[in-house]
Amino acid sequence: MLVLTMGSISYGQAIPAGGASMTTLSSGPNLPNLDGVVHYALSASEVIQFGYYGSGNVTESTALSGDVAYTAKSTVRPFSLLFAGGVILPNQSGQSTTYYSSASVSQGFVTRHWNFNLSDTVSYLPQSPTTGLSGVAGVGDLGALPVEGPAGGPAGGIFSVAGNRVANTLSGGAERQISHDTSVSGVGTWSLLHFLGNNGLDNSDVTGNVALNRRLDARSTVSLGASYTSISYSGALAGPTLPNIEARGINLSYQRVLSRTLSMSISAGPQWISSSNSTLIPSSLNASASASLSYSRRLTSVSAGYSHGVNAGSGVLSGAISDSVYGSVAHTYGRKWVSSLNVGYSHSSGLTLLTNQSSLAPVNETYNTVFAGAQVTRSFSAHFSGYASYTAQDQSTNLPVGAPNALNGTSQTFGIGVTYTPRSTRLGQF
Repeated sequence: MLVLTMGSISYGQAIPAGGASMTTLSSGPNLPNLDGVVHYALSASEVIQFGYYGSGNVTESTALSGDVAYTAKSTVRPFSLLFAGGVILPNQSGQSTTYYSSASVSQGFVTRHWNFNLSDTVSYLPQSPTTGLSGVAGVGDLGALPVEGPAGGPAGGIFSVAGNRVANTLSGGAERQISHDTSVSGVGTWSLLHFLGNNGLDNSDVTGNVALNRRLDARSTVSLGASYTSISYSGALAGPTLPNIEARGINLSYQRVLSRTLSMSISAGPQWISSSNSTLIPSSLNASASASLSYSRRLTSVSAGYSHGVNAGSGVLSGAISDSVYGSVAHTYGRKWVSSLNVGYSHSSGLTLLTNQSSLAPVNETYNTVFAGAQVTRSFSAHFSGYASYTAQDQSTNLPVGAPNALNGTSQTFGIGVTYTPRSTRLGQF
């Protein structure tokens, strides 16, 4: 059985501000079973990294990890909890023991005309998150179900050098049913990214969204929403002159259930960006857009998406406009084999104008980030399984010398391990 085939669609990019209006307040963990039973998994693995700590550098470590999930059976007061964490023990001298964890909890309340939701997602990671529920490559929790992991929050985005970081996203929302086909919804989110070793730009942002939602038919819904985002920076690398950023947007969204196995959504609209220092970050009119497509049928799950918009810059840039494309596939072969694949690409352009050494014209610092992760799992018995995984990531910049804390170059991670799942219900689910 898998250590958690319900990993995230981890596409390595922070969520852009002013995205699609949400017509259902389900921002917490999307767990597959409403069985009211605590499920957990324990894993032991060997992880080898090539190039992450420098070109030609090879590190070996042993990882001990665990995952816990719970979803209440109540549809009136839905509650879900998801946790992934572990310890990484180095197999060579000169490296220290590191810990990692991520958790997400969601509580909802549904009445005849109202729908409320409160959720919180927090992570503590030793490096930039990539694939899997925990965001740590090689520990066996890479999967395909749409559970948002750390890579979808403020810790994800442009890859930065190794160093402990804490990310937290607190979200609350409400939806009021006005008529049978019309509702009004609002969502407020507060996010924080903090680097414990002062090796990144600490940032926090507050986002608010309101939307008018209209169901066109049994399968289609359209929404018109407005959003506001405020981003601020702190910490040793921020300095006293780094400006705050504001973004305002209007979005038109459309969701469609194409069939019992296929659904899609799309959202787009203008976005106005301004800052407290127009010399460093001039005001501009941009666009916010997102699109997603998901397919699930028996033994196969496929998800793909695109997003464009402003974000805090992942602790590397003081604000960025990012384009991100991501995809995820999982398939079960018979009763013993499961394969999973996650891929992603993002292009991030900084909002701050910089002086280029080779040109008198100011330029925006940009980063191209690519990653891919694959995992194959085979069950040995009702509760034991083994897995092998591979993750690659590459990042480059348009400047001769990028930000001091930005990762530059290519790295690869191999992982092999064994998982124990005492309450598994079927192959590919713990």
